[in-house]
Amino acid sequence: MNIIRSLFKKLISLKNWYMKASWQKKALIAAVLLLILFFGIRQVRSASQAPQYLTEPVSRDTIVEIVSETGNVSTGGKVDVMSTSTGIVEEIYVKNVDPVEVGTELFKVKSTATEQEKATALANYLSAKSVLDTANATLYSLQSTMFSKWDEFKQLAENSTYENDDGSPKNDQRTLPEFHIAEKDWLAAESNYKKQQGVISQAQATLSAANFAYQATQNAVVKSTATGTVANLSIEVGDKVSAASLTTSVTSTMPVLSIVSELSKSSVKLSLNEVDIPKVRTGQKASVNLDAFPDKSFDGQVTKVDDIGTNTQGVVTYNIFITISNSDPKIKPGMTANADIEVDKAENVLTVPNSAIKPYKGGKAVQTVDPKSKQPVFVPIKIGVRGIDKTEVLDGVTDGMEVITALQNGQVNRSSSTILGGGQ
Repeated sequence: MNIIRSLFKKLISLKNWYMKASWQKKALIAAVLLLILFFGIRQVRSASQAPQYLTEPVSRDTIVEIVSETGNVSTGGKVDVMSTSTGIVEEIYVKNVDPVEVGTELFKVKSTATEQEKATALANYLSAKSVLDTANATLYSLQSTMFSKWDEFKQLAENSTYENDDGSPKNDQRTLPEFHIAEKDWLAAESNYKKQQGVISQAQATLSAANFAYQATQNAVVKSTATGTVANLSIEVGDKVSAASLTTSVTSTMPVLSIVSELSKSSVKLSLNEVDIPKVRTGQKASVNLDAFPDKSFDGQVTKVDDIGTNTQGVVTYNIFITISNSDPKIKPGMTANADIEVDKAENVLTVPNSAIKPYKGGKAVQTVDPKSKQPVFVPIKIGVRGIDKTEVLDGVTDGMEVITALQNGQVNRSSSTILGGGQ
């Protein structure tokens, strides 16, 4: 009762204040009240109004599934040529676009190594060769020992003490120390022989590096190791060149030139992820667009798909190669290429817009408007080929059926949200 009296007094006080207020304040208060009333009524109407849906009919169409990726133009048979000697270029025998064969002389280098450097390189080479020769001699000795121990063990294992007349082993006798000692001697000899093969491999690698270092101190005429066309010639007479090092996996030494085979045939190298690579196979058609040729599209075909991926910081990608059939002589290796590969196609099939497809009960569904409740209902579907804008529907819809693609004017589909949220 006291609360009611207090509120009544406040209302009387507010009324007296309003009566005494200026006409400007009265007008402002009236305007605010009208705005509150307007938006309140609008909100109530909006809440009670059924949402308006945008729909499209199911129709027959041709669907093409595309895998798109960006890569670079490469060329078949590209071989980079390094100098085999560190020194000054004395003569150059070729120029760009010249055809060459294996053994064609390319350029001549006069070594700038001192006599001491040459002598040191030769001594290192001879020392490495001596180590390899010694390792080979040891290998022959160990091989002889291994064969001898094997023969001793074989004769022991095949005598009547350890083998029956029918050739089957006497397992109870083969537990004797004499048998095991012979067996272990043979196995030890075999192990030493195999270890020595590893020593020889290391000695051969050391010899190759020493020989390369020695050749780098000598005058040299560099010859072609491949048949093709000269490209990217980067030297002139008088330039200094350096021999590439075999001691590092990545060298900062730039190639002197390149030899490219089949220059007229360009190909594009792409790296695809684990999701797209199962869809791609050799023989599929592709459309290639190059940034350098914005007004031209090139026809291509997938000619190679890698079976083993490359793991880069936890991301696995697979290389594929697309050969351009209508190549242009102006296409250069390294140019950026955008390729669309046609991985699947379905003609004259029932289709729906991609925006109409929703997740539903672990599968896919579209929504239609129930004629009685005016609310959306789910229709489970089975999809086929998925295109850029539309998807093939194998089962669940009929030609001409209207499916919901969106709501008008940003309305909220309360029924749809409830159904999705309920996990039905």
